[in-house]
Amino acid sequence: MKFKFHRWFQWLAVPFVALGFHIYFGYKVIGRENIPEGGCVVCPNHVQLSDPPFAAVALGHQTPLRLMAKKELFQGNKLFAWLIAALGAFPIDREGADITAIKTALGAVREGRKLIIFPQGTRGAGEGETKKGAAMLAVKTRAPILPMYITENKSFRCKATVVIGEPFRPDAKEKDYGVIADDILHRIYALKEKV
Repeated sequence: MKFKFHRWFQWLAVPFVALGFHIYFGYKVIGRENIPEGGCVVCPNHVQLSDPPFAAVALGHQTPLRLMAKKELFQGNKLFAWLIAALGAFPIDREGADITAIKTALGAVREGRKLIIFPQGTRGAGEGETKKGAAMLAVKTRAPILPMYITENKSFRCKATVVIGEPFRPDAKEKDYGVIADDILHRIYALKEKV
């Protein structure tokens, strides 16, 4: 069963999620002025299940966005699958080259949307572990990369913070996606000191 993205639903839902985060976490965003116009590849760190909505809320409801998510999230609970798809998520098979997901991601950036992709690939990754997907997408679209640091170990009234760094483009001469991915992760965690 295919689930669809509904921009109107995303536009309506994000402010409510933001309000909930303000009440529960005491959340704030630093660096929202760094969000560039048009399409870009947004790269947050990923430690907790709440990180994807934190990244989306930090961008604001005026920003059309898509989010690459593991295909397992779309299996099982159909209501949950419909919800995350309507909010902008689309599935990717992490076991191989998922051409459909890559085309969706490239298309989203080229259409001027913000694409959220986690360079670490999964919550279980360590601070120094990266995947090459974000680097590859940024190079192929020639879009800026927007590093984002999200507070780790979030809990009730923890003053959770999202720090949005300055957008950058990878060195055009660098052909190794692994090197670019490592640079992205370094820039993400460099934002931690601003919390």
